[in-house]
Amino acid sequence: MKVVIIEDEFFSAEKLSQQLKQLYPAIEILTVIPSVEVGLQWFKTHAEPDLIFSDIQLEDKKSFDLFDQLSLEAPIIYTTAFDQYAIQAFKQNSIDYLLKPIDLEELRSALRKYENLEYRLLKKGLRLQLDKPKEEFKERFLVKKGSQLVVIKLEEVAYFKSDQKLNFLVTRDNQKFVIEQTMDQLTEQLDAKKFNRISRSRLISLDSIHKIHNHFNGRLKLELNPTEEEEVFVSRERVPAFKEWLGS
Repeated sequence: MKVVIIEDEFFSAEKLSQQLKQLYPAIEILTVIPSVEVGLQWFKTHAEPDLIFSDIQLEDKKSFDLFDQLSLEAPIIYTTAFDQYAIQAFKQNSIDYLLKPIDLEELRSALRKYENLEYRLLKKGLRLQLDKPKEEFKERFLVKKGSQLVVIKLEEVAYFKSDQKLNFLVTRDNQKFVIEQTMDQLTEQLDAKKFNRISRSRLISLDSIHKIHNHFNGRLKLELNPTEEEEVFVSRERVPAFKEWLGS
């Protein structure tokens, strides 16, 4: 658990740190922030912690002024000597409000609230993943063959290519058909595990690759099946993603 303490009194911050480490020896206290000004600078240059402990009255202003200027998602446990700010505190991301001097058992209870909140959010996230429908990819293409319309199944496709503003589907048995989809549309519609966009004008299946050669300027030269008349390259900027695709 990564924690930030917002507190302008050194001894209060030190005591809270000791109490937290007593309850959670593995806890990581990222920083102690004494003022709104320091807080603004710190949060602009660092990732959010898991949890924030915050006093209300700081060196320059109230911590509410800090949170009003930031869009933080981290929950906050307020620690203060005054009880009149409780209602305002709970309008922020507050999950508890502890009065100083902080009782160890009350601190433990507040941390349990955080753990329960974290667990509920985790379960919710897992449920959203489970409930998310499986992504659907294009499985066939309707193309013209003379005066007929023919359905080409995706497993019959070797690769797609662009040529003189037309886009083509090329089958494993070397038939070529004009298609309506652009290369950008195909990139979105096809399963990225099976097809890779090696250049702006070509999208190939894994099974269509016959040989791979290193080439000048960091490019790769491919021999495809069925064979292409023109040379086929993986553009330099796409080589890292292409290699990762081959190995995935």
